[in-house]
Amino acid sequence: MLRRTSLLVLFLTVFIDLIGFGMVIPFLSFYAREYGATGAAVGAVVGIYSIMQFFFAPVWGRWSDHIGRRPVILISVTTSCVGYLLFAFSRSYRMLFLSRVIAGAGGANIGTAQAYIADSTTPENRAKGMGLIGAAFGMGFILGPPLAGMLAYVGTSHGLAGNLLPGLMASGTSFVALVIALVALGESKAPGAPVRSAIPPQFDKRIWSEVGHQKILALIIATLFLTLLSVAGMEVSVTLHARDRFHFTPKQLAWFFLFMGVIVAMIQGGLIGRMARAFGERTLVAIGTASFTIGLVLAPGIYRVPLLYVVAFFFAIGQGLCYPSLTSMVTRVTRPEETGSMLGIAAAVGSLARFLGPIVMGSLYDMAKAQGAFFGGAVLTAAGFCLALAMRRLPLPAEG
Repeated sequence: MLRRTSLLVLFLTVFIDLIGFGMVIPFLSFYAREYGATGAAVGAVVGIYSIMQFFFAPVWGRWSDHIGRRPVILISVTTSCVGYLLFAFSRSYRMLFLSRVIAGAGGANIGTAQAYIADSTTPENRAKGMGLIGAAFGMGFILGPPLAGMLAYVGTSHGLAGNLLPGLMASGTSFVALVIALVALGESKAPGAPVRSAIPPQFDKRIWSEVGHQKILALIIATLFLTLLSVAGMEVSVTLHARDRFHFTPKQLAWFFLFMGVIVAMIQGGLIGRMARAFGERTLVAIGTASFTIGLVLAPGIYRVPLLYVVAFFFAIGQGLCYPSLTSMVTRVTRPEETGSMLGIAAAVGSLARFLGPIVMGSLYDMAKAQGAFFGGAVLTAAGFCLALAMRRLPLPAEG
């Protein structure tokens, strides 16, 4: 019962914090343009969040192994709160950029939250626990953008800066998450694991040597990178494709992503645990990468909107199955004293993929339109499918 209560509190903490994230992300490009940013500068203010996560996720993870998960979660949520508050009062590109630097550092706590779940769940229930993080992501993105749009409209209609009320609300939601965590979130791991190196984990040769010496761990990390690289690029490719071929309005695009978000939230919030117990995480990764590949191959040949939603269904299945299964597997093959560090590495690899994916697939779209972008993504997910099949030949603790 205590574990279940702790997981519920963690879910609420992450979910409420991610509502703030979802409120800010859709409007960054708009406000950057308002402050005179070039196209490259717009890309920088969007991408810096992921770069900061690349640098900070492994650091937060390693320190959570050393001082405990709870203090790191409290510090990182506080940092997010400050970043969103700065966003609210940003009236120049420099301030906007700085706000994203701070928020990115604070938002790099996903690996620590996953380590908390790993501490609090049994191996057979771990994929279900990891799915809670994905469900929190999905629900945060579902609720955040429309709430921000409404607040921006109210603010501008009263002569206020468009980013003031959304920024204040985002900061406020992070503050609520901080209070919940401060009052109700217990510690899942006794502090005391030594910090073996002052070098950040993503640059620590010892950590990467450990990855290299465990073939299945190397396959998991590689599959995570390839899958997220394709998924992050798909979000750009789908937007451009829907606009160019189907002439989607922003409202229609919002409904499209809402459709995917609801399916992902349903899988990760309720179904993933039972599916993992029935089939195993490696099978779910194989199904997920295959589903991604099918959707990406079909997408360029679609000329009717209802069929585009069929493609979105394949995308959502892949997204719903892959990420929680892969992160659960990371904890299964990692020593307990380094769970936070290794999940931080996984989060950093994911952040790097999310940064590079839109650039790579956007470039492919420029060069070869929908065929180039979607088929390029299909090559990545097909490679991930092959790696998932290779994993099935290797032992995984407590599975079959």
